[in-house]
Order: sequence, then C-alpha cells, then structure tokens
Amino acid sequence: MIKINADQISHKLGSPYYLIVGSDPYLQHYVQTELRKSFIHAGFDEQLTFVIDNQTDWTAILDSCQAMNLFSSQTLIFLDFGEGALNASITAKLNTLSEVLTTDIALVISLNKITKSQENAAWYKALSDKLVVVNCVTPDTLHLPQWIKNHLQQQQMTIEPKAIELLCYYYEGNLLALTQIIAQLKLLYPDQNISYDEVESNINDSAIFTPFHWTDAMIANKTKRAIHILQQLKMNEFEPLFLLRIIQRELILLINLKKGSQQKSLKQVFDEYKVWQNKRTIYINYLNRFDLKSLFSILAKLTEIEISLKHDNQARIWDAMFSLSMQFMGLDKC
Repeated sequence: MIKINADQISHKLGSPYYLIVGSDPYLQHYVQTELRKSFIHAGFDEQLTFVIDNQTDWTAILDSCQAMNLFSSQTLIFLDFGEGALNASITAKLNTLSEVLTTDIALVISLNKITKSQENAAWYKALSDKLVVVNCVTPDTLHLPQWIKNHLQQQQMTIEPKAIELLCYYYEGNLLALTQIIAQLKLLYPDQNISYDEVESNINDSAIFTPFHWTDAMIANKTKRAIHILQQLKMNEFEPLFLLRIIQRELILLINLKKGSQQKSLKQVFDEYKVWQNKRTIYINYLNRFDLKSLFSILAKLTEIEISLKHDNQARIWDAMFSLSMQFMGLDKC
C-alpha cells in the first residue's frame, strides 16, 4: 500500500485500486479527473459510478463485475460515498466485492475518512498490496504554505515568500479560489517573480472557515486570525446562536479543566475529558493565563448576549460577538 497527497497523483498512476480519503472539493475533483483520464488511456473505456448509501443495490454492482468477466471488458468501478461513512453492513459488501475483482476490473473508492479499525477489514487487506491511498483533506494553516509552494512549482511560477503568506491568509480552506487566483496571476505576470504588491492588488478575501477554527484561534491567543475568522463567519451568515453554543461548550470544558487541575494533574484531567493530544499545549497555555473568575466572567458575558439575542436584538449581535472574542482572549476584560 502506498499513501500519497493529492498533488502527487500524477506520479502514482497505473495501480488498479485507489482509495480517495478526504472531502476537499478541489482535491477530490483533481484526483478523480486524473484517475479517469489515466484509466481511459489504459483501455478502461467503460466506467461505472455508484453512489453508496444504505439503499445501494449491491447486487447490481456485483452482477456488473460478473458480466464484465464474461465479455472480458476492462472496466473502472467508482464507488462514491459522498458524506456517508462505512458501517458494518457496507463493509461486508466491500468484503464480498474484493473477492470477485479481476485484472479487468479497476476500483476507485471515495470516502470522507477511514478509521484505523476500518483498515483491518478484509476488503482493505485484500487490496492493500496494490492500493494507493490518496489524501484529499484540505491543508490546514500549518501545511498550506508548503502546498502552495508545491503547486507553484508545478505551474513553474515563483512568488515572494511574503506574498505566499498573504495567499494563505485570504484563501485558507478554499483551494478552488486559491488555484484560480494563482492561474490569474500567471496570466497577468508571466515569466517573472511575482511580488507582494502584485498579489495584494489582485486578491479577494475568499477563506473558508468553520466555527471550530474560530475557537481554536481564540484558545491559541491568535488575535488577528480569530477576528479574521469571525469576520468571515459573519459574511457567510453563520447563525450567531450556533456560534454561541460552540463557544459555550469550550468555556464549560475550560472551566472543568481548571477546576479539575486543582485536585489532579492536567494529564489526568485531559484524559478524563478526552482532550486530543495535539490540542493540549494550547489548552495549557490558555489555562495558565486565566483564573476561574475570569472564565466565569466570560461565560456570564455569553449568557448576556444570548438573552439579548432571544429578545430579537439582532442589530448589535455581531458587535457583541466581536467583544466576546476579545474578552475570551483577555484583551477586553470587564
């Protein structure tokens, strides 16, 4: 089994089995397009796509495999899970499918995610010797700069490092818009090192964030990033009450962690509340900056905003949300 990132797919064409993992729409489209072209070039003229859910007719999929064997037709079977996930029933069907695959049948499976335990299934092990697993997860803020550099290299372009930071800021989470602006810059400034000013004069704020990016930024005390994310959430018309619920959950967790750390070690408390290992450092730093009184004060502010919102005071809700963010980061204590 080989594991690669989406931008490496052109170097790993020719295998009969691919597992695409991740939900980034740009990466999914790019990988699927490259694979379909490759299989057509290899003689797999018939390509069958099945959308997989609990109502899928697996008999039709298995029957198509047997029919292909009779006519010796090289065929690609594409199983698209969309937003769905693997369960015991579907895993059993995949196990059966893996038993009837021949050299005339290629298989591409598209999944949002696969767990370690699901990798122990019979179908996964049966395919593993010839399986290429392609990562189509949207690059996070840590990995996005390198992704851009790799993409620029493929496009035979150079952009000033500071300008790459600018692209990360304005296009995080939106690879489609990011690749479009890079293509535009290539047309505008061919055969030259593109400067910060040239990038800045052409960009739009097209970053796509989730509310969890917002809370993570606040806990990590990244003020500029947190405000930028909240501005984008406002522009994309996220429901304020939903945002309040998410920050409320974080506050309650922080309060419980702070209380628990007074009787136990932080490791014990983190284990008790199942805090991910990769987030423990930022939680520790945050808890070292705030006492219980401050945390309860933030919670009281949140409750005040929610009461105001329920009284239909929509006009100033986003001002209140920005104020809450500042207080959460210790920049507007009151």
